[in-house]
Amino acid sequence: MEDVKEIAANYFKLGNNCVETVLKTSNDVLELQLPEETFRMASILGGGIGGSGCACGALTGASLVLGALTGRSNPQEKTKQEMNAPVHEFYNIWIKHFGVACCRVLKSPAHGVVPCSEIMAVTVEMLVRFVKERGIR
Repeated sequence: MEDVKEIAANYFKLGNNCVETVLKTSNDVLELQLPEETFRMASILGGGIGGSGCACGALTGASLVLGALTGRSNPQEKTKQEMNAPVHEFYNIWIKHFGVACCRVLKSPAHGVVPCSEIMAVTVEMLVRFVKERGIR
């Protein structure tokens, strides 16, 4: 899984934000073939939704990847429970590891500042493992 972390680090070094890094790395590693529009739409979620510091962009990016894999195009395709279950499960795993989902809190001294580069690398590593272990496709 070290390759996954290296790919994420390279995307981040190129100037990609947290959401972009997680999406692009996942796209490469999981061979998702996401259209360019996906990256454009998601790019504004970096820094906690438009830079607001709210929801962590790495977690948001991972959720978008899971949505691409387990979501639906219309309500008849899947129930809310069917499409939300894997995202909820991943969210709980992520929260157990990082403690909170708020970007601002993750970066605060009171929480013990976690560098964004580490959050992105660990998130995408966790996501790839999660997808592969559960056979999500």
